Amino acid sequence: MDAASLGGEINGIRPTTPAPPSRRYLRSLLAMLMSATIFEGYDITIFHLCTPDIARTFNLGNAAIGGIATMVRIGGILSFFVVTLADRYGRKPIISTTVLCYAFFTLMTAISSGMFTFTLFQSASQVFLAAEFCIAVTIISEEFPDETRGRAISILHMVAFIGVAAAGLLYGRVAESRWGWRGMYLIGIAPLMAVAWMRRGMRETARFDLATGAIGAAKRREFFAPLRRCFSFDEGPYRSRLLIMAALCNCIGLVGGPTISFFSLYVKRDRHWTSSEIGAAIVLAYLMGMLGTLICGSLLDRIGRRTTTAAFFMASSAAMYTLFRGANDRAILLAMMATMFAYQAARTAISALAVELFPTGARATGYSLTVQVFGQLGWTLAPLAAGLLAGPMGGLGKAASLFAAGPLIGVALVFGFVPETRGQTLERLSPEPAAADPGSGGAGERRG
Repeated sequence: MDAASLGGEINGIRPTTPAPPSRRYLRSLLAMLMSATIFEGYDITIFHLCTPDIARTFNLGNAAIGGIATMVRIGGILSFFVVTLADRYGRKPIISTTVLCYAFFTLMTAISSGMFTFTLFQSASQVFLAAEFCIAVTIISEEFPDETRGRAISILHMVAFIGVAAAGLLYGRVAESRWGWRGMYLIGIAPLMAVAWMRRGMRETARFDLATGAIGAAKRREFFAPLRRCFSFDEGPYRSRLLIMAALCNCIGLVGGPTISFFSLYVKRDRHWTSSEIGAAIVLAYLMGMLGTLICGSLLDRIGRRTTTAAFFMASSAAMYTLFRGANDRAILLAMMATMFAYQAARTAISALAVELFPTGARATGYSLTVQVFGQLGWTLAPLAAGLLAGPMGGLGKAASLFAAGPLIGVALVFGFVPETRGQTLERLSPEPAAADPGSGGAGERRG
């Protein structure tokens, strides 16, 4: 199994590629989908900001807070069962439903009465929020032209900073008001309803419409048909692609898990930073992450997926090692900024690759399995391992720095097994089995 065997045509199929929609529609589509990452950034940030307030309201200890965080993350993994419906019923109806369900469970989170209900509703909201992001990436990959697909996906990732910044700016005012932490969740309801209204003008992707005819009605009715396609040897190397891309997600997750989980604790307890210094560092780091995402999108379409991914993987490894081994505060601050710059860029590169390497009838399912299910193991387990190793290693910083080796393993995987997908159509990379039929209809007509 090598890069050549994982890319290019499958079974000699060279199907007709549908022309992209008009630029006007693409701009409005991107605007409609940006809310997925904006609310992802907002939701994650308010959960971390409001942790002390929530703990005080429900009289929670450290173990209970840790348990809530774990269950909320599991909710994101369970989003797979929603995402796979997009390969059965279409992208538009499922993403239109996810925003309404997320709004409902966000409202229920705000009025929760105890730890159990808060955890239940917040986990449920994450199911639909994570599903919405996954389907948004899938829609962009299917609708945007091949030469701008990487940049469009990077923009979707980049706007998460808007949600992070909004949460940071609102927290001081809202948390101190009579609404408290509940107000932070209530504020998001009105924008979510506006997004649901805006998406009325969204169309189903042309590629999904073509794929539904190629797959056949009987196969589409099977709930687990997209899942079986991702693991089947019959249609192409999709099982190999899934395993390789999930491995890459885990390699970069070894940077994200320890860094995001332990940075604040490490610099406050071991380096004696103040809360204001930590807050400023996080804002600067996420700004750099936004810049990294933007640059990554341009490089993906200019120099290719493999080179861009490998470069940011190596940069994230070096930056993370310096972060937890830095000799002085300035070095640590610069390393934190560099780590988020490279980490967020690497995530964007993986996202672009993962969504390109599965056929339309299983694209959302394959992406979710790669990024949100199997690809989450490294991120989830690395903080636990770092915490256990902190004692034997002589400190949290030394233990966390060990995981900087993860992206270096990823670089070897990129050059050994990942195909170059820059400028190639999705149909050439991952064709549907019956898509070669020249009688596909008006797929080549430009949609307005």
